Amino acid sequence: MKKLVLAIVVAYIVLMGTNYFVHEIWLMPDYNAIPASHRTAAEIQHRFWAMCVGQLIFAAMFAYIYTRGREQKPWLAQGLRFGVVMTLATVVPYSLSQYVVYIVPHLLALKWMVAGFIQLLILGVIVAAICKDGAAA
Repeated sequence: MKKLVLAIVVAYIVLMGTNYFVHEIWLMPDYNAIPASHRTAAEIQHRFWAMCVGQLIFAAMFAYIYTRGREQKPWLAQGLRFGVVMTLATVVPYSLSQYVVYIVPHLLALKWMVAGFIQLLILGVIVAAICKDGAAA
């Protein structure tokens, strides 16, 4: 249980940090090029708690699902494989849906998928490294 909690906390911190880098630094010029594509900074701050809750739930489920499906195989390969599988299960469908619903360029949707893929590979490796020895829950 201690490893699972540690994996959740670390995954959450990494997820929030990489989200900042991806959306506030790398993709903000793309967002700014689309008029009225996002809320003002004040409006985002007012609702930031909802993002924190959502990302905590994602980090918790990511780590929990990993611990339930891991095998007695090398942890690094399992972490990378899990990152790929979770990208295909979450990031790709979500990005494609957002591309259909919102007026965004296809390149932005592709950037979301690439960034999410890298994020989930990193999370997969981190969670696998933390949970590599013995049961996590």
